Amino acid sequence: MAASPPNRKRRLAAAEAEAEPELSPPDALGALPVEVLDNILGRLHIYDVVRTSALSRAWRRRWESLPTVDLTRSPGVAASDVDAVLLRRSAPVRAFRLAARDPSWFVDALHDWLLYLSRSGVQALYLWFPTPSFRLHSCLFSCRELTSLDLEGCRLPPAPSGFEGFQNLKKLHLTKVSLPEHGGKALAALFAGSPLLEDVELMNALLVGDGADEWVIRAPNLRKLIMVAPFPYAGRVEDLPRLEEGILCGPNYAKFLTGMAHVTKLEFVCSFMRSTEVDVVEQLPFLFEKLRSLVISVNFCRMSHILFMFCLLRSAPVLEELDVLGQGDDAQDIDANDEFLNAQSTNDMFAKLHVVRMKKVACLCNEMHFMEFVLNKARVLRVLSVYPSSGSTCSNEQTIITEHPRVSPDAQVIFMNRESANNGYMHTSSVNYELETIRSGTWLDVEHPRKIHRLDLDAVDQQKQLEKVLLQTQKEGKKRNEEAQARHEDTKRRLKFCVAANEYFTSALKSPYCLLEMQYLSEKSNIPIPPFPDSSSVSSSSQPILPFVALTKCKKILG
Repeated sequence: MAASPPNRKRRLAAAEAEAEPELSPPDALGALPVEVLDNILGRLHIYDVVRTSALSRAWRRRWESLPTVDLTRSPGVAASDVDAVLLRRSAPVRAFRLAARDPSWFVDALHDWLLYLSRSGVQALYLWFPTPSFRLHSCLFSCRELTSLDLEGCRLPPAPSGFEGFQNLKKLHLTKVSLPEHGGKALAALFAGSPLLEDVELMNALLVGDGADEWVIRAPNLRKLIMVAPFPYAGRVEDLPRLEEGILCGPNYAKFLTGMAHVTKLEFVCSFMRSTEVDVVEQLPFLFEKLRSLVISVNFCRMSHILFMFCLLRSAPVLEELDVLGQGDDAQDIDANDEFLNAQSTNDMFAKLHVVRMKKVACLCNEMHFMEFVLNKARVLRVLSVYPSSGSTCSNEQTIITEHPRVSPDAQVIFMNRESANNGYMHTSSVNYELETIRSGTWLDVEHPRKIHRLDLDAVDQQKQLEKVLLQTQKEGKKRNEEAQARHEDTKRRLKFCVAANEYFTSALKSPYCLLEMQYLSEKSNIPIPPFPDSSSVSSSSQPILPFVALTKCKKILG
């Protein structure tokens, strides 16, 4: 039975609706994996993220379900707009990042946001404040799903009674954070309540009332520990069986080495070494049997620094890389000559040492003795890199070290430029800044910090060398191209000249006077005159005989 007109219209409309997506352009951005798309949108200003709702119907509510709300890249955003973003959410906030630049946020707004995040099951939280005066709300401890907590420039409230810790926390970074009274115990309780903790950074963290309490860090799953501060901590560390990397920068921090028996990378920086710290390292009941890389600051003018360094070297039988940061250039209180250094060494010292980097070298006598000692003892040494400090003149010392005999046949001594002598080794800018502050012995202006670049010096030098080779190769290639172009142009000029000369002589030989002279010479020399070839015969012939060639031969025969 024939369909009625209304049914026909509905079928036509349905067919057009089905064909419409095929005619519309594909959504290339929407075709990306969800993780990649979320990463892209998370790097935009929050206003731009909301504006994506105008792209298409599929994008209309896309921003409401993003797992991350990152306001660190959104300067000028109003607190009311942040409220609107959080209230319009259609999915829980998994990560929240905020740089609190507006002081008006510091009370009600931030407390409300933190309360909202604690109820939505936030997993990663980063909060930055310009001054360490703002005190966070206690609802922070209600964020039970946290896996990453990064705080900078604030005060932590006391933990509420019954707080059992962050059971899922793996990363804890506290920078310029003040913990409440009995802060050492509060920090130890935070460690104890986070059994999955793997990465900890304490950068200038202030523990209020720390000296009156005894506290212990227990973290069986900890893999990385960074402690940087210009003041001592009263606590200690129990055995950390899974620790791989440790960075200790501060006074009286040698006691924390007692829990780092399994560390593979260690950096120890201290401007004021106490004799008790030397005793701690000498009395360690273990060897660092996994330690492959050691970075240590040494004041070669002080006996305690030199003894501390040798205590660590004797305890590291499998050490492969050694970085020594020089400190100070004042008067030496001891002459660390060959006799003194040999008394500190053992038979297995430097057994696997491959690379030694001496940084900020002032070319003191004790520094020179130590470099010669390394060349005499390191049997598998490959490179000894020396980075003079700014203002030091080491021309004579450079000659002495480079010509000094070495026990390793593969050892090379390289003196680097002075610009790279101040570079460090850490991977994060915050760690570099704090370490530079401690190393220099002065606390820098935190409001206007100077720009510090830290690079892996060997990688930089290798990159510079490769860039030089590449530049030289490019110059040589450009020169060869120019020479080839010049030869090509010269060949074109020669061919053009030959064609012009051929045309000139051919036209000249066709003149009546030249024909009579050629006939006279031909009869006298018995050489026949070849006919004048046309253009087609000339192009087809491999070796055309021109009339003026015959004329030249006749003149040579007749003298």
